[in-house]
Amino acid sequence: MSKLLLIFSILFNTLGFSGSAGKVDANLITQTAGVDRIASASTFGIPLPDIMPYPTVEKNAFQSKIYAQNYLLIDNDSGVILSSQKPYEQVPIASTTKIMTAIIVLENYELEDTAVVSKNAVSIVTEGGAIPDFYIGEQMTIKGLLQCLLINSSNVAAYALAEHLNDPDETGITKFVAKMNEKAQEYGLKDTDYHDPAGLDGTGYSSAYDLAAVTKQALKNSIFASIVRMKEATVYDTSGRYLHQLNNSNRLVNEWNYPGAIGVKTGYMPDSPDQPGAGHTLVAAVEREGHILVSVVLDTTADTPTASAEESRKLQDWGWANTTWE
Repeated sequence: MSKLLLIFSILFNTLGFSGSAGKVDANLITQTAGVDRIASASTFGIPLPDIMPYPTVEKNAFQSKIYAQNYLLIDNDSGVILSSQKPYEQVPIASTTKIMTAIIVLENYELEDTAVVSKNAVSIVTEGGAIPDFYIGEQMTIKGLLQCLLINSSNVAAYALAEHLNDPDETGITKFVAKMNEKAQEYGLKDTDYHDPAGLDGTGYSSAYDLAAVTKQALKNSIFASIVRMKEATVYDTSGRYLHQLNNSNRLVNEWNYPGAIGVKTGYMPDSPDQPGAGHTLVAAVEREGHILVSVVLDTTADTPTASAEESRKLQDWGWANTTWE
């Protein structure tokens, strides 16, 4: 009899008949605990899972052309794809690689630990003709390097953070990159293979869909989320002698003040004789009224500094104008 009452209790709770469920629960408690203990017994019930709002796109919603080789717009909570073009194609992703780099750093390091910027980390940048943003031997906290990595996309910071994982007798980035790929497998990323922590190696690849999946994991970390939404920051080395003035390379967060923008990561790499480029790329997350839309734009048609932000804004505008949650 008790089992039958339990079944009715679950059924009534599920259907929302709280009054009937309460009567069944009282009867059940009487049988199992006795009449004299009903007053002190708590109401029996099975907690029901929260029902996730499901996004739907308006029928016949017109979408303007997105000028990029690959793009994706996805509802971050449900994982529903709202719009896409070749979202699973394996392509170079430039500095959007650093989203995974930050995840590995946050899972393996203490923020106040000190890392040393090696000659190798600096030479990676100078070999490409860029001006390095650190001195050889400069000592930085992990938090400071992480801010440099995510706010103004420092390649030197990426390599310094990767090398910090090494034991005293180890050099290079092999150990760190292995962790990046292990994490990719853990997340179930089928179209991703990291070859370096900065995205400078064009033989590494991912896809628009995998980048959205990585972003969802990264945004769960409050430290990551707080850094990528910062417009600017000032970071010093541990001696206080060297200053790094950081400006967020994501125009949606910084210059354009796009409503609800909370990150995430820019990237750019032109084609070269040795390897394919990634063009202008941007992973953008926007939060409004309790929902987050993540857009991924890879290899824009226009080769201009604002191209990825312009196409991302267009994609996000369309998503917020044409999506409802029920």
